[in-house]
Amino acid sequence: MFSMFREHCEFCKHVQDSNNTNARSEDELPSSSDFVNPCKKEELISQLVFDSVEDAEKFYIAYAKAEGFDVRRRSVQKKGPTIKNRVWVCTREGFREKKEEARNMLRESKPLTRSGCKATFRVTRDWNSGKYMVSRFLNNHNHELHVYPKSYLSPPDKALLSLMTKTGIKPSLVMHYLDQIARGAGKLSFKKKTAYNWLNKLRAERIREGDIHTVINKLKESKQKDDRFFYKYCVDEEDTLTRLFWCDGLSRAEYEAFGDVLVFDSTYKTNRYLYPLVIFSGVNNHGSTCIFAACFLQDETIESYQWVLQTFLDAMGGKIPESVLTDQDAAMRSAIVSEFVGSRHRICSWHLCRNVRKNIKKSSFCNEFCSLVDRKCSIEEFELNWANTVENHNLSNNKWVLDTYEIRERWAEAYFREQFMCMMTTTQRAESVNALIKLSVEHKMTITDFLDHYKRTLQRLRSDFIEMQKKSEMDDHDVRESPLKCLEEHAISIYTLKIFYMIHKEIRDEQGVVGENRIGEAGGNQTFFYRENKETGVSINKVIVGEGISKFQCDCFKLESEGIPCRHIISTLKYYGMKKFPESMLKRRWLKDPGTLLRKKFPDPIPIGNSEQQRFGKLNAECLVLSVVSSQTEPGYSNSLRRVRDVVDTAKDELMMHSRCGSVPSENNVNDDNDSCDNVIQDPPITKMKKVCIPVRNKTRGATKFKKQKCGICGVPGHKSTTCQLKKQPTWEGEKKYKGHNAKTSSVSKQQINPEIPFHQVNNPQFPVNFNMPDSIVEGVLNMQPNNSVLPLFSHTDHPMVPGAFTTLLWQQQAGAASGSVAHSFPDFPIPPPS
Repeated sequence: MFSMFREHCEFCKHVQDSNNTNARSEDELPSSSDFVNPCKKEELISQLVFDSVEDAEKFYIAYAKAEGFDVRRRSVQKKGPTIKNRVWVCTREGFREKKEEARNMLRESKPLTRSGCKATFRVTRDWNSGKYMVSRFLNNHNHELHVYPKSYLSPPDKALLSLMTKTGIKPSLVMHYLDQIARGAGKLSFKKKTAYNWLNKLRAERIREGDIHTVINKLKESKQKDDRFFYKYCVDEEDTLTRLFWCDGLSRAEYEAFGDVLVFDSTYKTNRYLYPLVIFSGVNNHGSTCIFAACFLQDETIESYQWVLQTFLDAMGGKIPESVLTDQDAAMRSAIVSEFVGSRHRICSWHLCRNVRKNIKKSSFCNEFCSLVDRKCSIEEFELNWANTVENHNLSNNKWVLDTYEIRERWAEAYFREQFMCMMTTTQRAESVNALIKLSVEHKMTITDFLDHYKRTLQRLRSDFIEMQKKSEMDDHDVRESPLKCLEEHAISIYTLKIFYMIHKEIRDEQGVVGENRIGEAGGNQTFFYRENKETGVSINKVIVGEGISKFQCDCFKLESEGIPCRHIISTLKYYGMKKFPESMLKRRWLKDPGTLLRKKFPDPIPIGNSEQQRFGKLNAECLVLSVVSSQTEPGYSNSLRRVRDVVDTAKDELMMHSRCGSVPSENNVNDDNDSCDNVIQDPPITKMKKVCIPVRNKTRGATKFKKQKCGICGVPGHKSTTCQLKKQPTWEGEKKYKGHNAKTSSVSKQQINPEIPFHQVNNPQFPVNFNMPDSIVEGVLNMQPNNSVLPLFSHTDHPMVPGAFTTLLWQQQAGAASGSVAHSFPDFPIPPPS
């Protein structure tokens, strides 16, 4: 970089190293104390020679940072494309220009920063060698210099920042944590701004190929690691992403086992493009939520939802769910009817109860309506109760009530008593999943970062599933002594714990059921009648037993709707002395077996991170144990600290040796019985693909509603005063600006005003008019002075179509007190009466 004084000036050596490929970061640039002989620094710098102007600029910026001032470019001279010389000065060079006070009336003045500093650095091109020599260097500052402390972000700090922020922890909270482990606030070797800059740089590096390009490559990598991983996307004519669908192998396996009931919902503000996120979720055998697939959509049209459902069926092998639970979205409804043929569609009762309170302002009707939605009764009872409720509140002609009644088969519990709904009547599970996903999601998040967050959310859900499955498979569950102990032991041996506790409650409640009668029917069927005392009164239930005591049906339909036997059926089993539940009564999705198969087939739900991250996690856990144990005593602390430093030095030497050889440390020497990294799948390289453009910010119902800016001339939103049509259309032919002109210099045309055009249509774009006035009137108008003692009856804002000078004349004419030299009247020109 330099041609002279490489041996004499240590600072020049620092600057030269900072421009190399293996240079240190800006935070590690030297300070003024790094000079070998500070007394001769001006003389040494004046004799430097640079290969290019860019090298000179890098040097002076580094020098300014070390000295404690900022730099800006002042001038440049060129000869064609070649730079002859360039000058850099201190940012406090010169003085602020004095501007007119009228311009700064609406804005507070900024603090004075320029003080006439004379510090200058100039380089000039040597045409013989093509180098740039320092032709002027002045270091005379007339202000105080600020030497900023070094801010060094070490690799361990970077690793912790990256790891903790990836898990969704805010950077400010990570900084608080690092403060604590660094022995208190202010002890860190870097500033908060340095950490934020590094995180932004890291985020930009992750999507250096483009956000969507990186996402699709990540999906391809997942496909290589998981054979059953499925993804599909669409682009428009401009190669912009419009739809993106994905699901992994475990999600597809979960849908095969628990996909009889599907919850279909969308959420917003999960990405910077405001694309709605569609979540397909359900309930596993433990009664907890599981996610089947996810999809981003550009819009929420019927066509988009049809594409989503078709893609979902392709991914799930064409299996159609028995029931689908959604909100009242009309596009969703149309897509479900066309794609999920034979599936029962149910509207979320929570959304329905919220809508009734918005549309009907009668709290008593709203309460009765919500009670009817979830009431377990027959269809006849529902119709009677509905008619009475509507009549009592005089809402027979209300449009919302009539429209809601037309779709009663999609929301009333009376129509779903025999339909298995997996104990769900609302999309609350989908809403909880949305809330879980949004815990660490902001609306400015890229889809690349969201995909990583989505994987972490799946990992937490599946980790809970594995824990519950292992607990259910344990054999140490004890059953208390009871008359139906055999049935309880059979239930706990086949059902998961969550479902067993529900059956256990039904067995306990069976003691309150009294048998009333038993009737034998033709064909061997038996009918049992049971009476049960409840808080609301006495209820009578009927149980029909057929097919050789193998088929049971109760008119409470708990077995059909929830998949578990009710207390009335359990009482019938006790009558027959049965010690096990019949095979026809078992709902396979509630058993332990499906979860056991999934746990064995997918022992590691989602391996997040590459081998380096997993090695870091394991070593960090072991070092944490060392830190806790060694910090208890002073000898243990000193001994461990000395050994750790020796190990760190050895590890650095090994890393440097492997980097020089171009090899990667082998993992075959790792020997850990508990957690080994031998079987970690390496990340495949990023493959090249056709460029998919990043979408523009979408405007959906989830977008933020900004206030529309109005035009300053016509007051209509959608454009500004600079693009207003009224401003572009001339009011007079050859009109010039009024300011600074008089009657002699004005070029106003000499045409007559058309008195037949009404006042409110003057200068309207739909009624073009050319104003022509006599010279005497124009001269009088332009020389008039406003009469401040007379209040104008209307202003330019009331009638923005009227020219300014002519409007002033109308003010005075209407008031009858014109103060100008001329006061003409226009009897044929209609003027609005004074208000």
